[in-house]
Amino acid sequence: MMKIKFLLLLLPFLCIACNRSSEEKSESSIEEKPKAEMTFDKSKWLIQEGTNYPYREKMLNDVVYNDTIRSLNKGEILELLGEPNKINDGHLYYTITRTRFELLTLHTKTMVIKLREDDGIEWIKIHK
Repeated sequence: MMKIKFLLLLLPFLCIACNRSSEEKSESSIEEKPKAEMTFDKSKWLIQEGTNYPYREKMLNDVVYNDTIRSLNKGEILELLGEPNKINDGHLYYTITRTRFELLTLHTKTMVIKLREDDGIEWIKIHK
């Protein structure tokens, strides 16, 4: 009788543990799917369809991790990437993807470039 009580107490914990494990596996398998990437192309980077930029997600890694781009100054960045969606306090914000439902924005991925006082790039980050 004691063993049955123990098993009944243990059962909910096992169920929770198994559920979390399967959720973690499904999330990791989603993240591990390779994205189709492409090299930076200025004309495609600037294409906007409504509020979406269809090519920016595919070019993002080439821009963020490109040493040549990181060596540019503000004027050169604006010439290469075009006007940012937002400029605020030495930060340039480029919208990469935006998920909307009606008028509500549900999710936005943005590339942020922080400029130094001499207008060089301090860092480039992806904000989700």
